[in-house]
Amino acid sequence: MRQADLSQLELLSRIDRLIERCDAWPSSASAWEPARQARLFLQRVLPRVRSVRERLEMPLVVAMFGGTGTGKSTLVNALLGREVTRSGRQRPTTLQPQLLVHPQMNLELLQLPLEDCEIQCHDLPLLEDLVIVDCPDPDTTEQADFASNLERLRRFLPHCDVLIYTSTQQKYRSANVQRELRDAAAGCKLVFVQTHADRDIDIRDDWRQHLSREYEIPELFFVDSVGGLQQELAGQPNSGELARLRQFLLQQLASSQRGSIRRENVLDLLYASLIRIEAQLREKLPAVRQVQAELEGKTRELQTRLSGKLQEDLLSARQLWERRLIEAVVKRWGSSPFSWLLRVHGGLGALLGSLGLLRARTTAQVALLGVSQGMRLWREHQREQDFHLLIDQLDELNITEQDLTGQWLVLGGYARTAGFDVTGLGPARPDRTQPAAGTSFQEEFFQDARREVNLAVERLAVRNSGPIIRACYDLLFLVFPGFLLYRIGKNFFWDSLFQQASILSADFYLPAGIFLLLWCGLFLLLFTRRLNRGLRREVKQLVERLLARKFRHDLFPELRAQTDLAGQQYASLEELIEECHALRLEPATHSALGAPRRMDSLAAEPA
Repeated sequence: MRQADLSQLELLSRIDRLIERCDAWPSSASAWEPARQARLFLQRVLPRVRSVRERLEMPLVVAMFGGTGTGKSTLVNALLGREVTRSGRQRPTTLQPQLLVHPQMNLELLQLPLEDCEIQCHDLPLLEDLVIVDCPDPDTTEQADFASNLERLRRFLPHCDVLIYTSTQQKYRSANVQRELRDAAAGCKLVFVQTHADRDIDIRDDWRQHLSREYEIPELFFVDSVGGLQQELAGQPNSGELARLRQFLLQQLASSQRGSIRRENVLDLLYASLIRIEAQLREKLPAVRQVQAELEGKTRELQTRLSGKLQEDLLSARQLWERRLIEAVVKRWGSSPFSWLLRVHGGLGALLGSLGLLRARTTAQVALLGVSQGMRLWREHQREQDFHLLIDQLDELNITEQDLTGQWLVLGGYARTAGFDVTGLGPARPDRTQPAAGTSFQEEFFQDARREVNLAVERLAVRNSGPIIRACYDLLFLVFPGFLLYRIGKNFFWDSLFQQASILSADFYLPAGIFLLLWCGLFLLLFTRRLNRGLRREVKQLVERLLARKFRHDLFPELRAQTDLAGQQYASLEELIEECHALRLEPATHSALGAPRRMDSLAAEPA
């Protein structure tokens, strides 16, 4: 197989993949009305795209298109060299599409609406590679109902590959014809022919200027169809513009050009459809972003409220923090004089209970002390639980249904303006079997807060149990106890044995014990103040981190999901447009046929 054939097959496979992606866009779960409308539009366009794609190697369908009296039928006769259709100068003579085919043509393969056509078979050279359709006039005065010329024309034009647009000096600015041409030209190649050259002046330059804003026009022909047909019937060869037009059609619409023309038609039709959809979605995109901004603002408002209350409650729970921090510090500190003091401070209740048991004399006293010790242990356990449940017990942070309803009145209005179907996107109603709206957001906030609290405790414990901190507190704390031990030891071993001095009495030990307690209390106070300063700093940073964090959940998760989905759908549409545009730029046979101007070219031109 030749390299060119492989390239063509690869290009066709990429086109098929693009069509599949367009068929899957957008998600069926979308509540965004513009996307839903776009899906319905694509569902109408894609069958036509697939029809053209499936007929790549079939003869091209060429439609004669133009206003009443522009000589469409006469031009068909002149091109074929035989009077095969009725023609008229003023009144419309073609009431339904006249399908001119070769006798050996298999019409079923063309997938044309044959019920609307009058079929004529002619064994003529031009019809071997082409199917010519003499169309009804688009500017008749009939109503566009099912049986009218205009409706039949509209049903047939989507199956055409090339339009030969005929006009005259009087008709070339017809608004009705221009409107129908604009709708029909998407996905078609164009040939522009001015007829009545025997009696009209040449207006091709003005016509080109009139059409060049919307169409690419490589060639314009000025043809005398009546004179050309008379020459053919008289056995004389054609000359001039009619001969040039016939040669142009034989070259540009030959069988070797079928695949290229239809491939370009497929991509042009698909690209025009995607650009049209993109323009409609882009119009609503600022409103979608406004909904997202409002959602973000409402979430930020609640996030600030929760964080402020959390900071207030954390700072007010100093005793719970102090106990938790001391336990964490002691675990990291290890065994040292000051850590023993911290352990004694934390287990003071247990120590006093143990001393009480030593003084118990009866079973009743032991039982009473056991109950007291059990209550103490229960309270300690409760305090530990209070610390773990501190965040969960913020009753003032509950999101009420009234709060959600008030916020939805604002958000719902923005959502409707953006084109969302708000059914099912609002706040959930009270239901014991379903979580209320905002619950997921609160749970996520509380989980992050708990994690931040645990990390804060760990950081404070590490910061306050480093080697330098331990050395400073242990050495300074041992100054007074060391002095007491030295004084007592010197008095007992040296002064009493060798200097015959008296043993220190209670007058010494009682003040020494009081000062020792004060010394221990001073160091506990200094250490707890240090912890509290670090605590305030950590709580402030904790709240700042919670405020800066972007949570996965939202007060209105369904609305948030739909706005995110709308953004994704628009991004996917842009990807489809870029891919289609890239395929249109693939190397192909250069054609001299006219076509609708590309939307990207129009955007680049000055107004």
